[in-house]
Amino acid sequence: MLDAGIKKMDWVNFRKPQRYVGGEWNMVKKTHRGKIKVVLCYPDLYEVGMSNLGLRIIYGSLNNIDDVVCERAFMPGLDLADYLEKNKKKLFSLETKTSLDTFDVIGFNFSCELNFTNFLYMLTLAGLPVEKKQRKDTIVLGGAILNPEPLSSFVDVFFMGEFEEKTFEFVSVLRRYKDKESRLKNLAEIGGFYIPEFYDVQQKERRYYFSKKYKYAKLPVRKEYVKDLNYSYYPSNWLTPYTRIVHDRAQVEIARGCPNSCFFCQARSSYYPYREKRVDHILNCLEEIYKNSGYENFSFLSLSASDYSQIDTLIDKAGEIFKDKGVGLSLPSLRVDDIIGRLYKKLLRIKKTSLTLAIEAATPGLREKINKNIDVGAFMEAKDIIKSLNLKHIKFYFMFGLPFETGEDIFALGELSGKMSRDLGINLNISINAFIPKPFSHFQGKPMEKEEILVDKKRMLLKSIKRRRIKVSIADIKKSLLEAAISRGDRSLSRVIHRAFLFGARFDSYTEYFKWEIWEEAFKQEGIDPRYYLEDFPGDFAWSHIRVE
Repeated sequence: MLDAGIKKMDWVNFRKPQRYVGGEWNMVKKTHRGKIKVVLCYPDLYEVGMSNLGLRIIYGSLNNIDDVVCERAFMPGLDLADYLEKNKKKLFSLETKTSLDTFDVIGFNFSCELNFTNFLYMLTLAGLPVEKKQRKDTIVLGGAILNPEPLSSFVDVFFMGEFEEKTFEFVSVLRRYKDKESRLKNLAEIGGFYIPEFYDVQQKERRYYFSKKYKYAKLPVRKEYVKDLNYSYYPSNWLTPYTRIVHDRAQVEIARGCPNSCFFCQARSSYYPYREKRVDHILNCLEEIYKNSGYENFSFLSLSASDYSQIDTLIDKAGEIFKDKGVGLSLPSLRVDDIIGRLYKKLLRIKKTSLTLAIEAATPGLREKINKNIDVGAFMEAKDIIKSLNLKHIKFYFMFGLPFETGEDIFALGELSGKMSRDLGINLNISINAFIPKPFSHFQGKPMEKEEILVDKKRMLLKSIKRRRIKVSIADIKKSLLEAAISRGDRSLSRVIHRAFLFGARFDSYTEYFKWEIWEEAFKQEGIDPRYYLEDFPGDFAWSHIRVE
């Protein structure tokens, strides 16, 4: 239902009105009459959600189907959310300002655990019950998550993996069946769709045992992935916002997955197996997006750009296409040896703004123990080469609280960052995160260090890093512990998430809004110790019924 009041609202009364006006270049707007209606939701602000590639891919692929209308919605700022609640107005889609509760399917991206209370708030603002058993017709679909169990009380169906090749089967079920029960039962028969209601789970001590309640449900549940990226949908009519977004450049995917096996990394499992796109396909995407969007900054997107087998050829040909056009190309996740070796002269010929390097640990010994193969010494020895690239800054990623870590490793991070700043003579952005033993990583069964130890290590790190030309971003320990507990949680954690939401938890990923006291009280009232989820596990996890490789 179109809300005439919403359509007539003066958005300048709210912070960053560009979040709500819609009408962006290349936005798709269809009539709802006779259509299957899907709205894709991102439980964070517009500028964060619009930086998500998965949302763009699904949005475009669904809108390419004639009898489907797909729109978008984002978590509103608290000023607009407060207005909607006080004036009894419902959260709406961006394209047509239609109330979310009138769509057949509401899809959510769950890539960030600290957005889970935002998800519940969006449902509430839409006038929908948060508990799935209380919703009669609307299907809530979740994706971009590897352990869905903590959300099992709220989400009707999860899709595990990459959605592109299941788009038409999904729409076919919605087309053939009109009631929610029939739709869910038939989705359960399609690979990748996981309906928690169709499974029983028994817990004995620290082990979890799953069984099927519905005969067509899959057990184990297997993640789906695109077999050939060259033939899957990719958006060339790039949605171009009217405001700056977090990753304010057009992303051109060159590969998906990662051939490396860093022991702390969950992303490898998320995007397994490793697949590459052909150079000609990438260049075609690059030219089409440039022509259709007006973007002049592009990012070659991959978890490990250096491992793309034809990266040399790709840089050469992209540079030739955009010669004299002032187009910037960003190459994230390059290996040190490639930057100072085979790619050095090629990088000189393209306009760049930055380089990003994930070093993770400051000492060779610890990097070896976490299987992070990177030669920092070679990078430092090639300081003249790095200076010649004329970068605005270099961003480094580090971690602390890793298994096998010592005090020496902590102090070495400060020493290394100082040496980098002095020798390179360039601004450094250093991001330091606490290690979280995420599901499906090699370290998934490891414990997370106790809070007091992490607090001490954080203090040591901050003391050891000299801030001249160095900008440091370091993890909030309590937020990291909460993220770990939720990511490793079971179905019982749904109660804690719901109670924290009722207590007012919102925007937990933002330092200015995060309130640990809310979560502490929620855990206490539900009789659940968050530390339970942070200890070592014997091998049977809350996510053991899911296969990703």
